[in-house]
Amino acid sequence: MTDAVIVRYALTGGPFGTTDGRAAVYELQERLTAALAGLDVGELDGNEFGGDQVAVYLYGPDADRLYDAVEPVLRSLPHRPARATLRYGEAGDPDAVRYEIDLDTGRAEPPPARPKPGRRRKIVAAEGDVFRIPLDGVRSVYGQVVAKHDYWTLVVVFDALSLDAVDGADILLLANTFEDCLADGEWPIVERRAVRADVPWPVYKFWGSTTPPVIVDHFGRVFREATPEEARTLPSRSQTTANAVTDAARAAFGVGEWDDSYDEFLPDDKATVARVIGS
Repeated sequence: MTDAVIVRYALTGGPFGTTDGRAAVYELQERLTAALAGLDVGELDGNEFGGDQVAVYLYGPDADRLYDAVEPVLRSLPHRPARATLRYGEAGDPDAVRYEIDLDTGRAEPPPARPKPGRRRKIVAAEGDVFRIPLDGVRSVYGQVVAKHDYWTLVVVFDALSLDAVDGADILLLANTFEDCLADGEWPIVERRAVRADVPWPVYKFWGSTTPPVIVDHFGRVFREATPEEARTLPSRSQTTANAVTDAARAAFGVGEWDDSYDEFLPDDKATVARVIGS
């Protein structure tokens, strides 16, 4: 599934929107899944909240057929402004062409010609895959896929500039992300090995439609209601782009400046399943 339909909706009430606004997006995803059932035109791959907007990702073999199948559902979400990007080809394909559609006014420009056949296949990463993130053209840092569930991919980045150093290295970063850089080969997979026992499995608060929020793990499994203190201090469960993880990894090794937003990728031993749930 190399083509994509990526829809971005504006959010109000903060960078991640309001509780009701997020709930409307989750309901939209359920309706998209239902609309695609049995059509064989593509699938929903998840969302990304942040920066006063949410992006919804869909992938399929033909962006036009995929968009035609879900257009009425996409227009039904009232969040505006909203634009859909149709991408013909993989994210890392230099020959991939794109055009945008305003969900209120129609297509922004005529559809471009389809790319030539022979595009690269999407790489499907698996739990345990060790990958490298290029830092500066010479050095690479190593990471691992430690868990996968639906469209969620939990990765860690080790304090390791060589594959041999991975086993004994500290875990520098931990993030729930998309598979973009893995699927497109920007994070080359070098081998598969067992996930280390010392991964600090994270917990989050999740509001959804419940009050108070509940505590969930990286898979979204619900443990219990959050206490008022946990509701105040635990991070919210969300996904980040693989590019943001790349930028954070580079900054950690002196390639670029560290941004405060990268702090969310730092492992927090106070927000783990072992610490909060006790198992």
